[in-house]
Amino acid sequence: MYLPCVIFSLFLGISSFTYGIELDIDGWLQLRLWHALNDEPVPNFVERGNVTITSVRSGASVVGQNGLLQAQINQLKDLAKNDGKYRLKAVARTSSGSETTFLTSIPACYLLGSDLEDILTIWLDSAAEPIAVSLSSSAPCVMDSPFTNMWTTNVIVKYPDSGPIPDTATYIQKLEREREARERGETKDNRSFLAKYWMYIVPALIFVLLTSATNPEATAGGSGSGQRQ
Repeated sequence: MYLPCVIFSLFLGISSFTYGIELDIDGWLQLRLWHALNDEPVPNFVERGNVTITSVRSGASVVGQNGLLQAQINQLKDLAKNDGKYRLKAVARTSSGSETTFLTSIPACYLLGSDLEDILTIWLDSAAEPIAVSLSSSAPCVMDSPFTNMWTTNVIVKYPDSGPIPDTATYIQKLEREREARERGETKDNRSFLAKYWMYIVPALIFVLLTSATNPEATAGGSGSGQRQ
Protein backbone atom coordinates (compact mmCIF):
# COMPACT_ATOMS: atom_id res chain seq x y z
CA MET A 1 0.00 0.00 0.00
CA TYR A 2 2.87 2.33 0.76
CA LEU A 3 4.48 2.21 -2.71
CA PRO A 4 1.28 3.03 -4.69
CA CYS A 5 0.58 5.97 -2.38
CA VAL A 6 4.08 7.31 -2.93
CA ILE A 7 3.71 7.00 -6.74
CA PHE A 8 0.33 8.74 -6.63
CA SER A 9 1.67 11.59 -4.49
CA LEU A 10 4.64 12.03 -6.81
CA PHE A 11 2.34 12.17 -9.85
CA LEU A 12 0.16 14.83 -8.23
CA GLY A 13 3.23 16.86 -7.32
CA ILE A 14 4.57 16.80 -10.88
CA SER A 15 1.15 17.74 -12.31
CA SER A 16 0.77 20.65 -9.88
CA PHE A 17 4.27 21.87 -10.65
CA THR A 18 3.66 21.81 -14.42
CA TYR A 19 0.30 23.54 -14.08
CA GLY A 20 1.81 26.17 -11.84
CA ILE A 21 4.50 26.99 -14.40
CA GLU A 22 1.87 27.62 -17.08
CA LEU A 23 -0.09 29.99 -14.83
CA ASP A 24 2.90 31.90 -13.50
CA ILE A 25 4.49 32.74 -16.85
CA ASP A 26 3.67 36.24 -18.12
CA GLY A 27 5.24 38.77 -20.39
CA TRP A 28 4.58 40.88 -23.44
CA LEU A 29 4.51 40.10 -27.14
CA GLN A 30 4.68 42.48 -30.09
CA LEU A 31 3.60 41.71 -33.65
CA ARG A 32 4.54 43.86 -36.61
CA LEU A 33 2.12 43.25 -39.48
CA TRP A 34 2.68 43.48 -43.24
CA HIS A 35 0.12 42.55 -45.89
CA ALA A 36 0.21 41.80 -49.62
CA LEU A 37 -2.60 42.89 -51.93
CA ASN A 38 -1.06 41.61 -55.16
CA ASP A 39 -1.94 38.31 -56.83
CA GLU A 40 1.54 37.36 -57.99
CA PRO A 41 3.39 34.31 -56.60
CA VAL A 42 5.86 36.64 -54.86
CA PRO A 43 3.96 38.81 -52.36
CA ASN A 44 4.61 42.54 -52.26
CA PHE A 45 4.34 43.24 -48.54
CA VAL A 46 3.56 46.72 -47.24
CA GLU A 47 3.20 47.71 -43.63
CA ARG A 48 -0.26 47.31 -42.10
CA GLY A 49 0.34 48.10 -38.42
CA ASN A 50 1.25 46.43 -35.14
CA VAL A 51 -0.30 44.50 -32.26
CA THR A 52 1.06 44.54 -28.72
CA ILE A 53 0.04 41.86 -26.24
CA THR A 54 0.65 43.60 -22.93
CA SER A 55 0.06 40.39 -20.95
CA VAL A 56 0.26 36.96 -22.56
CA ARG A 57 -1.47 35.48 -19.51
CA SER A 58 -4.58 37.66 -19.73
CA GLY A 59 -4.45 38.22 -23.50
CA ALA A 60 -4.80 42.00 -23.15
CA SER A 61 -3.78 43.71 -26.38
CA VAL A 62 -3.36 47.11 -28.04
CA VAL A 63 -3.87 47.33 -31.81
CA GLY A 64 -2.69 50.14 -34.08
CA GLN A 65 -3.20 49.82 -37.86
CA ASN A 66 -3.18 51.92 -40.99
CA GLY A 67 -6.36 52.41 -42.99
CA LEU A 68 -6.57 51.30 -46.62
CA LEU A 69 -6.32 53.76 -49.46
CA GLN A 70 -8.90 53.57 -52.23
CA ALA A 71 -6.31 52.05 -54.54
CA GLN A 72 -5.65 49.31 -51.98
CA ILE A 73 -9.39 48.63 -51.61
CA ASN A 74 -9.55 48.20 -55.38
CA GLN A 75 -6.66 45.76 -55.20
CA LEU A 76 -8.49 43.80 -52.50
CA LYS A 77 -11.61 43.66 -54.69
CA ASP A 78 -9.55 42.44 -57.63
CA LEU A 79 -8.13 39.71 -55.43
CA ALA A 80 -11.64 38.65 -54.42
CA LYS A 81 -12.88 38.55 -58.04
CA ASN A 82 -9.94 36.31 -59.00
CA ASP A 83 -10.42 34.01 -55.98
CA GLY A 84 -7.15 35.33 -54.67
CA LYS A 85 -5.87 35.24 -51.14
CA TYR A 86 -5.00 38.15 -48.89
CA ARG A 87 -1.58 37.39 -47.40
CA LEU A 88 -0.34 38.58 -44.02
CA LYS A 89 3.13 38.48 -42.53
CA ALA A 90 3.56 38.82 -38.76
CA VAL A 91 6.96 39.30 -37.13
CA ALA A 92 6.62 38.37 -33.44
CA ARG A 93 9.06 39.68 -30.83
CA THR A 94 8.77 38.45 -27.25
CA SER A 95 9.90 39.82 -23.89
CA SER A 96 12.63 37.15 -23.89
CA GLY A 97 14.18 38.76 -26.98
CA SER A 98 13.31 36.07 -29.56
CA GLU A 99 11.90 37.04 -32.95
CA THR A 100 9.91 34.78 -35.29
CA THR A 101 8.17 35.42 -38.63
CA PHE A 102 4.78 33.85 -39.43
CA LEU A 103 2.83 33.81 -42.69
CA THR A 104 -0.93 33.37 -42.95
CA SER A 105 -3.62 34.02 -45.56
CA ILE A 106 -7.37 34.19 -46.09
CA PRO A 107 -9.59 34.47 -49.21
CA ALA A 108 -9.92 38.19 -49.92
CA CYS A 109 -13.71 38.01 -50.36
CA TYR A 110 -14.18 37.20 -46.65
CA LEU A 111 -12.53 40.47 -45.67
CA LEU A 112 -14.87 42.36 -47.98
CA GLY A 113 -17.83 40.53 -46.48
CA SER A 114 -16.76 41.48 -42.95
CA ASP A 115 -16.05 45.15 -43.83
CA LEU A 116 -12.37 44.64 -42.98
CA GLU A 117 -13.08 42.94 -39.63
CA ASP A 118 -10.81 39.97 -39.02
CA ILE A 119 -9.58 37.69 -36.23
CA LEU A 120 -5.89 37.30 -35.45
CA THR A 121 -5.20 34.21 -33.35
CA ILE A 122 -1.80 33.85 -31.67
CA TRP A 123 -0.84 30.41 -30.37
CA LEU A 124 1.70 30.22 -27.55
CA ASP A 125 3.49 27.25 -26.03
CA SER A 126 3.86 26.61 -22.28
CA ALA A 127 6.88 28.96 -22.20
CA ALA A 128 4.77 31.82 -23.63
CA GLU A 129 6.67 31.67 -26.95
CA PRO A 130 4.59 32.08 -30.17
CA ILE A 131 4.30 28.93 -32.26
CA ALA A 132 1.64 30.00 -34.80
CA VAL A 133 -0.30 33.04 -36.01
CA SER A 134 -3.48 32.61 -38.07
CA LEU A 135 -5.90 35.04 -39.73
CA SER A 136 -9.61 34.26 -40.06
CA SER A 137 -13.02 35.85 -40.54
CA SER A 138 -16.56 34.69 -39.79
CA ALA A 139 -18.16 36.79 -42.57
CA PRO A 140 -19.61 35.54 -45.87
CA CYS A 141 -17.72 35.82 -49.14
CA VAL A 142 -18.82 38.94 -51.06
CA MET A 143 -17.35 41.11 -53.80
CA ASP A 144 -18.74 44.51 -52.79
CA SER A 145 -16.69 47.39 -51.43
CA PRO A 146 -16.43 47.53 -47.62
CA PHE A 147 -18.32 50.21 -45.70
CA THR A 148 -15.07 51.44 -44.15
CA ASN A 149 -11.39 51.61 -44.99
CA MET A 150 -10.27 50.92 -41.37
CA TRP A 151 -9.33 47.52 -40.02
CA THR A 152 -11.12 46.05 -37.01
CA THR A 153 -8.95 43.27 -35.65
CA ASN A 154 -9.94 40.97 -32.80
CA VAL A 155 -6.87 39.47 -31.14
CA ILE A 156 -7.09 36.06 -29.47
CA VAL A 157 -4.24 34.49 -27.47
CA LYS A 158 -4.39 30.73 -27.01
CA TYR A 159 -2.34 28.06 -25.30
CA PRO A 160 -2.29 24.47 -26.57
CA ASP A 161 -5.07 22.36 -25.07
CA SER A 162 -3.96 20.23 -22.14
CA GLY A 163 -4.16 16.48 -22.59
CA PRO A 164 -6.42 14.25 -20.47
CA ILE A 165 -5.26 13.57 -16.91
CA PRO A 166 -5.01 9.82 -16.17
CA ASP A 167 -7.26 8.45 -13.42
CA THR A 168 -4.38 7.30 -11.23
CA ALA A 169 -6.45 6.89 -8.08
CA THR A 170 -8.82 4.40 -9.74
CA TYR A 171 -5.91 2.41 -11.15
CA ILE A 172 -4.22 2.17 -7.75
CA GLN A 173 -7.49 1.03 -6.15
CA LYS A 174 -7.77 -1.69 -8.81
CA LEU A 175 -4.24 -2.91 -8.04
CA GLU A 176 -5.06 -3.01 -4.34
CA ARG A 177 -8.24 -5.05 -4.94
CA GLU A 178 -6.34 -7.54 -7.10
CA ARG A 179 -3.62 -7.90 -4.48
CA GLU A 180 -6.16 -8.50 -1.71
CA ALA A 181 -7.98 -11.06 -3.87
CA ARG A 182 -4.74 -12.96 -4.47
CA GLU A 183 -3.99 -13.01 -0.76
CA ARG A 184 -7.47 -14.47 -0.02
CA GLY A 185 -7.09 -16.99 -2.84
CA GLU A 186 -10.07 -15.63 -4.75
CA THR A 187 -8.22 -15.04 -8.00
CA LYS A 188 -8.73 -17.95 -10.42
CA ASP A 189 -5.62 -19.07 -12.26
CA ASN A 190 -6.58 -19.91 -15.84
CA ARG A 191 -3.07 -20.72 -17.01
CA SER A 192 -2.21 -24.08 -18.63
CA PHE A 193 -0.32 -26.84 -16.81
CA LEU A 194 2.99 -25.93 -18.48
CA ALA A 195 2.51 -22.22 -17.74
CA LYS A 196 1.89 -22.98 -14.06
CA TYR A 197 4.70 -25.48 -13.42
CA TRP A 198 7.36 -24.72 -16.02
CA MET A 199 9.81 -23.68 -13.30
CA TYR A 200 9.71 -27.25 -11.97
CA ILE A 201 9.62 -29.09 -15.30
CA VAL A 202 12.56 -27.29 -16.94
CA PRO A 203 15.11 -28.03 -14.15
CA ALA A 204 14.03 -31.71 -14.17
CA LEU A 205 14.58 -31.97 -17.93
CA ILE A 206 17.97 -30.30 -17.64
CA PHE A 207 18.97 -32.72 -14.87
CA VAL A 208 17.98 -35.75 -16.99
CA LEU A 209 19.92 -34.44 -20.01
CA LEU A 210 23.02 -33.74 -17.93
CA THR A 211 22.85 -37.18 -16.31
CA SER A 212 22.60 -38.90 -19.70
CA ALA A 213 25.52 -36.89 -21.07
CA THR A 214 27.85 -37.73 -18.15
CA ASN A 215 27.15 -41.53 -18.16
CA PRO A 216 27.47 -42.69 -21.82
CA GLU A 217 29.30 -45.95 -20.78
CA ALA A 218 26.45 -47.06 -18.54
CA THR A 219 23.98 -46.47 -21.32
CA ALA A 220 26.10 -48.42 -23.82
CA GLY A 221 26.68 -51.29 -21.35
CA GLY A 222 23.01 -51.68 -20.74
CA SER A 223 22.31 -51.90 -24.44
CA GLY A 224 25.02 -54.60 -24.96
CA SER A 225 23.64 -56.86 -22.23
CA GLY A 226 20.27 -56.79 -23.89
CA GLN A 227 21.72 -57.95 -27.21
CA ARG A 228 23.61 -60.88 -25.69
CA GLN A 229 20.49 -62.30 -24.12
